[in-house]
Amino acid sequence: MEFMKDREIRRFCYYLTAVLAAASVMGFVVWGVCGRLIEGAILAHDRAVAYALLEQGVSREVTARAFAQKNRTTAGEDLLGQIGISEETDILLLPDFVPVQKKALPLLAGLFLFLWGGILLGTGMFFSGRERIYKKAVSVVERFMEGDFGEHLPRAKEGSLYELFGKIDSLAKMLSAQKEEVCASKNFLKDTISDISHQLKTPLSALVMYNDIIAGEAQDAEAVIGFSQKTSAALRRIERLVQSLLKITRLDAGAVAFEKQDWLLADVASKAVEELWVRAKAEGKRITLAGAEEVKINCDLSWTVEALSNLVKNALDYTPEGGEIEVAWERMAEMVRISVSDNGKGIAEEDYYHIFKRFYRSKGVQGDSQGIGLGLSLAKSIVEGQKGTLSVESGVDAGSVFTMTFPG
Repeated sequence: MEFMKDREIRRFCYYLTAVLAAASVMGFVVWGVCGRLIEGAILAHDRAVAYALLEQGVSREVTARAFAQKNRTTAGEDLLGQIGISEETDILLLPDFVPVQKKALPLLAGLFLFLWGGILLGTGMFFSGRERIYKKAVSVVERFMEGDFGEHLPRAKEGSLYELFGKIDSLAKMLSAQKEEVCASKNFLKDTISDISHQLKTPLSALVMYNDIIAGEAQDAEAVIGFSQKTSAALRRIERLVQSLLKITRLDAGAVAFEKQDWLLADVASKAVEELWVRAKAEGKRITLAGAEEVKINCDLSWTVEALSNLVKNALDYTPEGGEIEVAWERMAEMVRISVSDNGKGIAEEDYYHIFKRFYRSKGVQGDSQGIGLGLSLAKSIVEGQKGTLSVESGVDAGSVFTMTFPG
């Protein structure tokens, strides 16, 4: 019986069982007492009849035979009927049984009061306890409706009621998580819009200024060419910003379906750096690849190339002229590891815990001064979106090593 799993119901049933058992014992006692009282009344009546017969001169032998007689006769019934004694006679009219009834009535009343009093008391206590539980549940649910999920509904190990409360608690947790998610999404949207506004403000202001200068110096071909180049650079910066933000937003929204296949890591690394050789050469830096040719990785090629390319770009930004960036890979027991190391200036202590934040750029960046501070954040989102991890080890003037780890 499922309802017996409820602890309060079990206790109530045990209580009723105990009350009924006690009432049964008391009933047997009352039955015995009433039997003794009836037996005494019958003996008293028989004594009185025997005394009356003897007093009327009936011999002792005849009187004894009369009491020993067990057969019912019509003559006997007629005689008793003439004096008003029959099966229809009210017991109250039988004087010998009135004392028996007076003595038995309190016992029967006590038994009745005990039985019903115990049942009503137990039932009242049970429903009173249930009412307290219901009021507590209503109070908690009202708080849930107000957005306060700090309290919990009454709990117990078993019982349909507490199973229901557990389901409501689980629903409340889901609602709380959704509320936090909505708040986080709102804050993220607010911060993103603020960041975008801040990041676009500078290049847009520069574009307006360059356009005004070009309009004012229309006759100066050299000035027009110079500021046209600045305009192109600002537009490219805006393009990179918008593209990066769109990519990060898609990743955060779970709108990216990674199409994983097995790829040679050598090919992935080559694609990631193929557009950076020219920049590295122009800045007097060197990019090297190191790893076994046969090592494969299960990943989305385009997104993984994007992440690795961003790590190499970051290394170029923070590596001085004459520096070296190495892209290395290896297969371990249950994973594939790709590292991008450089011998640059390293990461300052105040920057270490902020480098993966969006739009964060540390001081003293080298090379691509038009960076927008989204590369590392985008790389982290791509790697974690494929169930991998991205970590960094660095020290001031000791270079940096960024490590991507993918399940093998």
